[in-house]
Amino acid sequence: MKRFTEDEIDQANSVNLIAYAEKKGLVLKKVGNSYKVKDYGGLYIDASGCKWNWFSKDIGGGAIQFVMEMEGKNWVDAVYTLLGTEESSLLSRPKTTDEEKAAFVLPDKNNTYKHVIAYLIQSRGIDKDVVYDFISQDKLYENNHRSCVFVGYDKDNQTRYASVRSTNTTGKSYRGDAKNSDKAFPFSYEGGSSTVCVFESPIDLMSYLTLLQYHDVETFNHHMISLGGVADRALDYYLKLHTEINRIMLCLDNDEAGHFACQQFHEKYHERYKLLRHSPTGKDFNEDLLSIRNSFQSAQVREAKVSYETNQDIEEELEL
Repeated sequence: MKRFTEDEIDQANSVNLIAYAEKKGLVLKKVGNSYKVKDYGGLYIDASGCKWNWFSKDIGGGAIQFVMEMEGKNWVDAVYTLLGTEESSLLSRPKTTDEEKAAFVLPDKNNTYKHVIAYLIQSRGIDKDVVYDFISQDKLYENNHRSCVFVGYDKDNQTRYASVRSTNTTGKSYRGDAKNSDKAFPFSYEGGSSTVCVFESPIDLMSYLTLLQYHDVETFNHHMISLGGVADRALDYYLKLHTEINRIMLCLDNDEAGHFACQQFHEKYHERYKLLRHSPTGKDFNEDLLSIRNSFQSAQVREAKVSYETNQDIEEELEL
């Protein structure tokens, strides 16, 4: 199986969705700062052509997810499709200059944290101590749009990355990175062991910390990072920063993209690191957390405690 490079994944996601949709025969209508896709209720493409949201289904993302949803393809085939798109100034976003990349500024802060706290605790089921801990480390705050902002730092403790997630549970929702964010600098939880746990999103990372409490795991001391997707830039940077790490625990989503990413990571890192996998029972660890919270008492769990203490080798799980 082909392993896509980071550049190839970036290239696939760089395809302009407005041009791609028109090429596929979809009818677009400009509405404010977005384009509405005719005959697809609630489906909008951002005017930049970078992102889309299907508000009636509460889903969205970049070009790869767009092809998966609209054409019924799996993640691998969607990447192949986008890589096969004819290159032109119409279909590809202009590359960002180094000067533009350096101009990262955090989104403005709100004068309260109440919407972020309520959303993460009540809607996402995350333990309040976990939420407050990240707030106290300046890794989580609320912006002026009442959205969650998850922050990543470099080795000099300078902010370099911010992932934004709206807090509303009905109507329009937003997920994306702040302008000029660098995914190499992840939202993270500093540990003291030789293992790093790798997640796709900050909410999954925080959900995992909460699940540890449900399972009465008191000895957890691993590093934890969020990739902001499935590319490995953040992992590569973190491993260089923490040379004591010799094990990688992949906690990626239980879906096509997550499974394929695990294959890619194994191919790239298995010679230098011990790779393990802890796959969620549902699509992701927040889904697992909400299932436990909503369906059982706190003392009753769906998975055995051992699931969070011992992990199979990735070679065994993926039958490599």
